[in-house]
Amino acid sequence: MSKRANGKAKDQQSSRPKGWEAAGYQISIKLTKRQQAYAKRAVGVSRMVYNLCVATHQFCRINRLKWPSWQDLQKALNQLKKEDPDLHFITEVSKFVAEGAAKNFGNAIANWQDPDTKARKPTFHKKPRTGSGSFLAASGKDVINYNGKRRIKLPYLGSIKLNAILPKGIIHEATIKFQNGQWLLSIKYWKLPESKPDPDSRIPEGAADTGLNPHATDSEAQTWENPKAYYKAEKKLRKWQRAQARRTAGSHGWHEAQRHIDKLHRKIANTRNDTIHKMTTELVGKYQRLVIEDLNVAGMMRGNTPKAQADAAIGEIKRQCLYKGKWRHCEITLAPRSYPSSKLCSICHAKNVKLKREKLWQYPECGTRHQRDENAAVNLRNLLTLPAGSGATPRNGKALAPGTTGSETGPDDRRTATRESKTQTTLNVNGKKVSPSAR
Repeated sequence: MSKRANGKAKDQQSSRPKGWEAAGYQISIKLTKRQQAYAKRAVGVSRMVYNLCVATHQFCRINRLKWPSWQDLQKALNQLKKEDPDLHFITEVSKFVAEGAAKNFGNAIANWQDPDTKARKPTFHKKPRTGSGSFLAASGKDVINYNGKRRIKLPYLGSIKLNAILPKGIIHEATIKFQNGQWLLSIKYWKLPESKPDPDSRIPEGAADTGLNPHATDSEAQTWENPKAYYKAEKKLRKWQRAQARRTAGSHGWHEAQRHIDKLHRKIANTRNDTIHKMTTELVGKYQRLVIEDLNVAGMMRGNTPKAQADAAIGEIKRQCLYKGKWRHCEITLAPRSYPSSKLCSICHAKNVKLKREKLWQYPECGTRHQRDENAAVNLRNLLTLPAGSGATPRNGKALAPGTTGSETGPDDRRTATRESKTQTTLNVNGKKVSPSAR
């Protein structure tokens, strides 16, 4: 199988206007009863197709067959649903539903093979009691009609009411998902590039040190407080989760508790996202060149404060800074993970090996008193200003992230595959009948 065939599903570059930038947006929507019934059916079909692709791929790995690409699996499914009357229900939803599930599986395989992502092999998607799930509603700018206000028209669903106006651009993909008790619309669109300010009045160079509290501190001593969204809602969340555990699953009382849990999770996610978006937008709009840390978030999650690390979403700060920097002409530099920004003295550039978790500390040789986060941000900024070889390990502005590391499991590792059980549904791949396991 060629690397190109098994790669991630590429953006529709052929119809993308030259010079336009790719972007995404998510918004809550209001569905009618008919639309909700169709959406729930489409979520189930998408989950079934994805699990069928996972099972087929597992079968090929165990029996040392050629790995089918997601395009091959989609073709086999299109042929199978015509021949097998038990799979006729797939035709009751849009063709984009099965296509989107196959693309998602192709992306999962590509991430598994990519050592930079450190992703695990694709596994089966279970059916949650809450009904959570997603499906591809439409793909292609010609099949998505947006009236510029609060209505968007999609195949099979018809006109959908939006809770806000979508950003300006050319919409080429729409995905609908049910999460935390509400229906959401995620779109991919192309937008015009933003012009570089002339004259550029932003600060030429700066850096930001991220952490738990404060959330971030830049080299100009400006701080952003951590909202601690989960910590503040944890008491109420524990109360309703305990109440739900004591009630019969699927009963009226169980669903009542689930509605309260969904409401709390929506508040947590919205508070966290709003804070991080405002912070990252302000950072890339404040500096022409910005240095941020390339932290090992997965390793930090295995430490003593995993709940606090997850609540801070430090990895999301880095992700947003990278793509917003491209949009707003801010050059982003990732500091090496081995760079001791907190332990270096920003004045004499010597390392304080005895420093542990003190917020305030004084270096005995030069007598300078430091605030930990502000000193770390200044040291990160020095990566752009100090010449190579000065201090501990500062580098020039071309210093980017360190080298990649190997993934947890390889695609040829037979230990990653499990034996399959018999089932009625089969896909004809590579001239052989494939019997995926029923999940």
